[in-house]
Order: sequence, then structure tokens, then C-alpha cells
Amino acid sequence: MPENQLINTNHVVDAQETLGQPLAPKITLDQLVNIAIEQDASDIHFSEGGKVALRVGGKFVFIENVDHLSQTEVQVMIDQMLPDEAQQKRLRSLRELDFSYVHGTGVSFRVNAFYAQGYLSVVMRMISKHVPTMQELGIPEGMKQFLSLREGLILVTGTTGSGKSTTIQSMLEHVNKKFSHHVITIENPIEHVFKEEKSIFSQRELGKDTLSFASAIHAASREDPNIVVVSEIRDKETLNAVLALVEMGHLVIAALTTKNVHQTIEHIISMYPHQEQQIMQDRFSENLLVILSQDLLDRVDQVGRMAIFETLVATNGVKNIIKHGMLNQLRTAMESGQAQGMMTMDQYAGELARRGYVSREDALSYIKPVE
Repeated sequence: MPENQLINTNHVVDAQETLGQPLAPKITLDQLVNIAIEQDASDIHFSEGGKVALRVGGKFVFIENVDHLSQTEVQVMIDQMLPDEAQQKRLRSLRELDFSYVHGTGVSFRVNAFYAQGYLSVVMRMISKHVPTMQELGIPEGMKQFLSLREGLILVTGTTGSGKSTTIQSMLEHVNKKFSHHVITIENPIEHVFKEEKSIFSQRELGKDTLSFASAIHAASREDPNIVVVSEIRDKETLNAVLALVEMGHLVIAALTTKNVHQTIEHIISMYPHQEQQIMQDRFSENLLVILSQDLLDRVDQVGRMAIFETLVATNGVKNIIKHGMLNQLRTAMESGQAQGMMTMDQYAGELARRGYVSREDALSYIKPVE
């Protein structure tokens, strides 16, 4: 679908002025969700004084016959998704809030409500009921071996909207089918509720079940976990709690919003003041198992996008690179470490291009220039 294309929806009620009557609703939440489902949208955007838009196939499109929404219309939709008055007060006081919403159709959304220039705005990310398998997503086969380990840190990284949550859900479904484990997830918000098979799940949501990532991670050590999942490491306090849990002998899977392996390690080190960075590099390298970074590319064989990955396995050589801050050697280590399950993003994208899944031009865009 071309970018900025207008979606014409005949079943949306246009606003009409009636004598002595307020304007009729331009669109209801139910109508908006139904349109998103029909169009196979990944995201819904709306705001006070703004148009309603969807993201379809990675492109941003407007709903043609829906005018700018009023403050009342946006507030009504928020109240439908967030009936808890305490949560509504949190939104007004914090000026932004993450929460989950399940529509009457059974479709789940991860919602972020926020204020922009004083106007209430909402972005709804649609969560698929179907969790693809690791094979369907193209996750490197070698990742399965790390999910069977007793302790260590698995990092899943990528930019916002690159599919990190889906990748982690896929990994946990693999665990659910293969191992009798206790899996604790700490999420903001909960996106997918797991149906227990071999494993049992304790899913905790920030703001509802716990007050902070760090406190939930500390508590997890007393809750008999096999695997602890942290939906995002945003700060030094959370990272310290994650590393402490790993050092106690637990397996932790955590997400980080960084675009590749190199940036991930740079970002982690930069969380600490200069005088603490060497200690941090030692500690991080000793606890790390693997970093799986990902992005999405448009498919050329069919409509849609697919994930591309790069993998850094914490071999002794890689640990040494991290300890000594020689991050310029990471790419060489990944290129030469295929026997250990490593690969760079351009190697992965190049293979997909050779198979005819993505364009050669998109694959080439991931090749780093020689410095």
C-alpha cells in the first residue's frame, strides 16, 4: 500500500450537525478496531485535534472520511480502554502511560497514551493472537541451545517496532512446549497471555502487579524461577538487578531498544560513569550468553515484512573484546564466528536476498563501509 494512502470506510459515521444536538461521533473505538483488523494494520494512531491513522505494511495511512477528533471523542475512547479510575489519574499525573487492552473481538493491544503539546494522543499496537514459531520467524536455530541453559543473560535487541516482543514470545512458546519450567515475565504491559503446556507462567505487569522493574526482578529470585523475562532494560538500576539475578544462577531474557550488537554494548557501557565502566565491562561479559539483534525488511516475494537478525555469542574471544572495550573488533568476530552460531545482519539479509525474499538493495544497505 502506498505511503499516506487514504482508507475509505463506508461504515464510519460522518459528523453531522443537528439543531440543538451535539455533533454525532465521527468514529467509535469499535469501528476503529474493526477497520484496523480489516486492513491488517499493526498500529492505530489518534489524538485530540488530529486525524485517525493506521500503519499498514509499515506504511502510514489515514482513514479518509474521518475528520479531526475532538477532546471528548478521544477521552471517550480512553475511558473505554482504561476504565480503572486510578489508572486514569496516573495518566493525568504522569502525562504518559503504557497499558494493555483487549477488545471485545478478542484482539489485544499494547497501548501508549501520552500528551503532545498539551493534547492527549494514543498509539495502539495490535498484538497477534498467533505466536509464530522460532522457525517461522527465521530466528537462528542456534538460539534454541541457549534456552535450555540454567543461567546466563540472553539479550534481544532492535529498534522500536522491529519485532522484539514477538521474538521473545516465540522463544517462550518453544520453552513452553519443551521444558517443565517456571517462567516469570515482568512486562510493561503484558502483551500475550501464555497458555500453559509443559511450563507454568507468572506474568507480572508494571503498575498493576509491581511498582518497578527492579523490585520485581529482586523479588523473582525468591519465586523459584527457571527463566525470568524483562520486557525492557531502560536504566542502570534495571540492568544491575538483571545482572544480579544472573549471578544468583538464573537464566534471564531481556529486551533492549538498540539497533544492533555494537550499539547494544556501547549503550550498556554508557549507562555507567567512566570510573565504573571497566568493572561493568568485566561483569557484563562474564554474564552474557548471546545478543540477538533484529530489524524488519519489506518482502519482495509477497506482501509484508520479515525479520533479519545478527547474533553475537559470548565466546572467550568475544568476552575478551568486551572486557577490553575493543568494540571495533566485534564485526570481525561475528563474521568469523559462524561455526559458533554468529552472523552479521548483512550476512543474514544477503542470504534472504539470494533466496528472493527481500531486495538486493535493502540487503546491501546493511553492509558497513570499511573504515
